[in-house]
Amino acid sequence: MLSERVISRWVMEGTMTIARLIKGLAVVVGVTILALVGWVAYIWFHMPHTPSNILDFHPSTFQAKADTRFFYSIGKELKNSDHLDPNAPTLLRGEIRNFLVSPDGAEIAIVANGLLTVVGRDGTLVRQVAHVDSIYRDPKPMGQHFYRDDDFQWTRDSKSLYLIGDEYYESKGSQLFSDKGELWRRDVETGSMQRVLSPFPAYNYFFGRSSGIYFSVPTKSGDLQLKYFDGKVIRDVGASNAYQIPTSELLGGVVESPFFSFSIIDYQNVVLPAEGVALVDDQPDRIQRLAIRGKPYLTFTQGEGLKGTYYCSETLRSVFLPGDRYFLFNASYCGNYSGQLLIDTEDGQYERLPSDARVYLTVNTDSDPHYRITGGGILAK
Repeated sequence: MLSERVISRWVMEGTMTIARLIKGLAVVVGVTILALVGWVAYIWFHMPHTPSNILDFHPSTFQAKADTRFFYSIGKELKNSDHLDPNAPTLLRGEIRNFLVSPDGAEIAIVANGLLTVVGRDGTLVRQVAHVDSIYRDPKPMGQHFYRDDDFQWTRDSKSLYLIGDEYYESKGSQLFSDKGELWRRDVETGSMQRVLSPFPAYNYFFGRSSGIYFSVPTKSGDLQLKYFDGKVIRDVGASNAYQIPTSELLGGVVESPFFSFSIIDYQNVVLPAEGVALVDDQPDRIQRLAIRGKPYLTFTQGEGLKGTYYCSETLRSVFLPGDRYFLFNASYCGNYSGQLLIDTEDGQYERLPSDARVYLTVNTDSDPHYRITGGGILAK
């Protein structure tokens, strides 16, 4: 029979051998990763590449004042003014990841520091609504309840904010149409929270003239069906996967008036083209022009990088200040300038702004009628 000491020594030596193997494997993996990073860096710095630049770049300085006050941030400081003033009072500090300005422009709902917070433009109102999280977390903390950091909506009167409660569970995909979803309403003035509808397997929803809520859910066959909740009963609206549902066929009343606030992506894809903003390519000369209402303002040279040719123009986060005279343009990826530019569309001048300047504007169905109602909810068009 083997003694306990011999067995213990064998076990210890085996454990040490496994530890050495794991350590050696970790070293090999680390060296491989470093070699891969080095190879990518070598390719980047030695491969011929040409940056995209702003042609004839001659910024100036001028005083730009919008027609009304608006929310903006410089760095992590949220502010409100009728011009981009870095010295304006700071309303909130944090990295803003999502936002929605109230219809009356007096408040903004923002996601920052893991919280959904409502902030008033005068700094007198700062209300934490809820801790929020993303449906795209990986791995998910199964069974944990949370409020979503997206898909919140203001009511038309700016008095209430709706948001979606959820719970992480094993789902196929991101649980966008969540089996655990619930619709909640937050009263901004009193701070009270009320659960409106549960279950709520939707993310696209909008409001009728009265207190009714329209929302879109998937059917068993995978289609999208618009539904209407009047506070007591849920009913179908239109056919499933309907391309367009006239307002006369909605169930909120004889003269229905839908209300919905659009996202920053909708602003980029719908509002800017409707305002005449276009990036026009000139292939023979390998240049691109920023045109606003048919008039050219900036010209970009074509660059070449790892993924081929490109232009450094970017319309995401590019917005008109209230009054539509001044246009903030995102030029963060240009070789000879990286930051934001403010363009005076009347005389063509443009000036540099802090590279981390952001303007927060929200359009809705009252201010912009370019939308249609479908089986999937309200879509900008």
